[in-house]
Amino acid sequence: MVVDRIEVYLDGASEPLAVLREPPYRLNLDTRKIPDGEHVLRVVTHFRGGGEEIREIPFTVNNYPDVMVLGLDEGGEVAGTLELRLAVGEPELPVEPVRFNPIWYVVASVIVLGSIWAYFALSPAAERIATELAPPAQETQAPKEGPGPAASVDPALMEKGKSIYEANCAACHGAGGQGMPPVMPALAGNANLKDAQMILGTVKNGRGAMPAVGAAFSEEELKAVATYIRNSFGNSFGPVE
Repeated sequence: MVVDRIEVYLDGASEPLAVLREPPYRLNLDTRKIPDGEHVLRVVTHFRGGGEEIREIPFTVNNYPDVMVLGLDEGGEVAGTLELRLAVGEPELPVEPVRFNPIWYVVASVIVLGSIWAYFALSPAAERIATELAPPAQETQAPKEGPGPAASVDPALMEKGKSIYEANCAACHGAGGQGMPPVMPALAGNANLKDAQMILGTVKNGRGAMPAVGAAFSEEELKAVATYIRNSFGNSFGPVE
């Protein structure tokens, strides 16, 4: 089946945000013009000769900046003069020079790889375009060598955290914690994971490109996955208090 056009709608709007007629099919979505909260992107693919395919993608907009204070650990003992850094935006896990818009990744993946797959299969020219546009495959990396978990870490809690991580986190951060930069930062050997409260808050509430995967987790589950992240992939930061 050959694609005639692709229409993109936001939420329940009757008028499309864009009508895409020629490959490569691309759309720039400015989330600053969308209210914060839950939304749905609807992609309607129309085929020549009739027929259509509809895909709906739920997503969350959060353009409210987050403020971080670096150089002072919560509950730490200090003396003398401190040099603090105040950062507004995403946490440094690690800092990437260019911010990546997660909404663009969702739209591009669905439109380029999903909605026009049949078109790619039938057209040699389109197949060449798909090869050029598709992101390079991520090679699976083995966990980095490094110290094991701290001696004071509960093995049962680590095992529980591993199960939660593999079910909810590994798809983006990788089984070995290698991440998918610049979309998802690497966890392996990441010194920023020393901040346990930052990990708990990010897993529970989401931040930047990361959704709130732990919004429905219990306190014990949050503690387990945070403990596993802080003591795996070459990290050894001890238990979560």
